[in-house]
Amino acid sequence: MSETEPTMEISVYGGKRDDVKESIERNLELTDESYYQTWLSINVMKQLTFLFEGGVESSGGIVEMIVMFVFVALILAAFAFWQVVVFMIVILVLALFSGGASFKFIRGTFIEADHTKIDLAKLDSFVREEVQKGRFVKVKSPAAEEGFSDFIKKSTRATKMFRNGIKLSLAISTIFLIVEVVYRFWQGHWLSGLDPVTGTMELYVLIGFGLIFLIGIIAMDIGVVMRRRLVKQASST
Repeated sequence: MSETEPTMEISVYGGKRDDVKESIERNLELTDESYYQTWLSINVMKQLTFLFEGGVESSGGIVEMIVMFVFVALILAAFAFWQVVVFMIVILVLALFSGGASFKFIRGTFIEADHTKIDLAKLDSFVREEVQKGRFVKVKSPAAEEGFSDFIKKSTRATKMFRNGIKLSLAISTIFLIVEVVYRFWQGHWLSGLDPVTGTMELYVLIGFGLIFLIGIIAMDIGVVMRRRLVKQASST
């Protein structure tokens, strides 16, 4: 990354790094140091590193260090379980409702740059090109957003809707899994709505989770439809 604090962030969901790289270098004239591509799961893992910062240094004795490493191991195990059981299942389910568009969220290219060094006309060309290739593009820059073209703003709104829909689905699925496990230990059976005593209450809870998950699907699909309209707009201009 550059030594100065980046004032523009561009997120591109979908596409191989080399394909996006070519467009970045041609349109935005940025170097490899200004962008990177990562899997969403790895990006989430990077965000969890704050849990461990200073942890080992602050563990003075052997017991404290053992506790720290056990804690780290439990976090990693829980994350691996979430990635395999929750993340992949949710993405697969969402793919059925989005024509496979949810798969684009798995891998993203993230660009960080100084907005004063970005030509907004070329930025518009970059966004149009990526959207036409079926990708979702979001641009964030409080210092430069007034100069964004209408196309960039629409692409950002579509990507936010798409991304937030998937995040909501992932969040509610994760909470549901936690509730199921806790309920299993508390009541001695899974939350299924089939129990003769607590069945009605369980059914309402399941319906509640289902409705929130449905909201996530609808939000995601709205983002997909908005991006498809942008493709038509870009093709006609």
